[in-house]
Amino acid sequence: MLENDLIKLTPQPFQELEEKVWQKGICAGCRGCIAVCRADTLAYDHELNKPCEVNPCIDCKACLDACPRLPANVESIVSSDVIGPYLDIKNVRSVKANERFQNGGAVIALLTAALEEELVDCALVMGLDRWAQKSYPFVVYDASELNRSAGSKYTSNEVLESIKELVKDQKVKNIALVGTPCTAQSVGLLRKSSNEYAVKLVQKVRFLIGLFCFEAFSDDVIPEITGRIGVPPWRIDKMSAGEGRMTVTLRDRSMKSIPLAELEEYVKPGCRVCTDLTAKLSDISVGGIGSAPGMSSVIIRTPEGMGLFNIAEEMGFLRVSDGVNVEAIKKAGGQKIRKNRMANELAISGQR
Repeated sequence: MLENDLIKLTPQPFQELEEKVWQKGICAGCRGCIAVCRADTLAYDHELNKPCEVNPCIDCKACLDACPRLPANVESIVSSDVIGPYLDIKNVRSVKANERFQNGGAVIALLTAALEEELVDCALVMGLDRWAQKSYPFVVYDASELNRSAGSKYTSNEVLESIKELVKDQKVKNIALVGTPCTAQSVGLLRKSSNEYAVKLVQKVRFLIGLFCFEAFSDDVIPEITGRIGVPPWRIDKMSAGEGRMTVTLRDRSMKSIPLAELEEYVKPGCRVCTDLTAKLSDISVGGIGSAPGMSSVIIRTPEGMGLFNIAEEMGFLRVSDGVNVEAIKKAGGQKIRKNRMANELAISGQR
């Protein structure tokens, strides 16, 4: 057999993802494979909810190291431990109030400290088009712009896709990245990788802040929500999911809610195999479960995370107290594990 024939018979890395992840409908949509691909081989198909090949593959295999749904990787990151490794857990709220802050606004306070102290050159977060209620990746260079990203977004986790340009930018040395558990899993996997492209990407991620997440929705959920509550999307001030309901706060401060069970059909397919509630591979995790009223539960996991937390507290950006209800977090995480365990086991085994 000729060498060219052998090359044709050898599956390319993205084809392994196609077979074991994308075709099975378990793609997380985190865009980790797209972010780490230096050949721009992959792009995300929003209609099919999966990446696709748009340019020739250079067979670097970095995408395989980035995927949190590839069976070999799932085995190394999935466990029944809801909380994950940590150094400390605190109740936290931002000293500066903002009505759009989610719970205590801890993420904004942490990012403000990182930017104002020049610990990072920029923060990569999800912004929101408040007219259409459509989220998008948002690069923040000045702390004064952070309020534009306040509040939870439930329709996208594509923040990693925008890191490609930041990795190429020689002026950007350090990034604070905020993402959902699948984003944290992808970055966590890349941090363990020796692939040169993976190393080039993650060496710029100084702080990885993970968000508690039960599930994300497709963009189609916005028309469904606005239709149910009878208002256009631009009347929505913020949305918050918790206690089995999606609560929508309108600009006139009135509130409406919809049972999350009635939005189940809009849950992204890849979310149905995720068993990580607390973004266990991040440096700091933040969520509203288990916290005191008006505060966030903050799980400090790494020395880097502790350093950022201490600086934010010393600068007076955070109000901190003990007393996080860890059992409440474990209970919610256990519910997610039980709900998604079967699909997760099928993902590990490579079956459907």
